[in-house]
Amino acid sequence: MAEHTYVVAGGAGIVGACVVTSLLARGATVYVPSRSPERLAALRESVPAPHRARLRAVRADVGDPAGAARFRDLVAAEAGAPDGVVAALGRWWEGLPLTEVPLDTWTRVLRDNLTSHFVAAQAFVPLLADRPGGVYVSLNGIAALKPVPLSGPVSATDAAQHMLMRTFAAENPAVRMHEILVLTPVVTPAWPADDPVDARWLSGETVGAYVADVVTGPGDGTPFDLRLPHDWDVWS
Repeated sequence: MAEHTYVVAGGAGIVGACVVTSLLARGATVYVPSRSPERLAALRESVPAPHRARLRAVRADVGDPAGAARFRDLVAAEAGAPDGVVAALGRWWEGLPLTEVPLDTWTRVLRDNLTSHFVAAQAFVPLLADRPGGVYVSLNGIAALKPVPLSGPVSATDAAQHMLMRTFAAENPAVRMHEILVLTPVVTPAWPADDPVDARWLSGETVGAYVADVVTGPGDGTPFDLRLPHDWDVWS
C-alpha cells in the first residue's frame, strides 16, 4: 500500500485517530486537517514513531467552505487526487428534550454534525471522481437509526447525514461511496477509567481496522450501507 494517500477529516478526534493509525500501519500517507494545533500535536505523539513521517497534520477548518477548499488544494498540489477520504466528523451531544433545546445549541449541532459533512464532501467528492477507484467513506452512529432521548439534535442530524451521503453517492457514480454506521460506543485508551464498559462494545482498534479495510479494499459488491457490528440489534 506504499505511495497510497488518504485524507481523514476528523482524524484528530477519538475515532478518527484510530482510522489514521490503521491506515499509517498499512504504509499509507495520511492527511489530517484540524482547527486545533494541540489536537494535531497530540495525534502526532500518539502515532508510532516509524509512521510519523507519513502523517501530514495540517491546521485547517474543513467545516468552512473556504478552509476545505484550501486544504483540498494543498492535498492535490502535494499528492494529487487522494486514493480516498474518510469523514469522521461530528460530536456527541445530550442534555435536554427537544422541546427545551435552545436554538443556538441546535444550530451548533447542525453545523458540527451535518454541515461539516456537506462541506467536506462538496470539496473532495469531485476530486475523487478524477481518481480511478477513488473512495469516500463517512462515519455515522446509531442515532441515525434509533432516536436517542435527550440527544434529539444528534438523532436528527445523523439521520439527515445518512440521506445526504446517499444523495452524494447517487449523483457521483464515478466515486465509490460508503457509510459506516458504528452502532456501539468506541472504547479507546482515552475512555474514562471510572466509566463502565460493556464487553460487547467496539474497540478503537477494531473500528480503525474495519474502516481501513473498506477504504483500501477493492470495493466490488460492497454496499453503500455498512454496519458495525454487523449483527448488532439496534433496538436492544
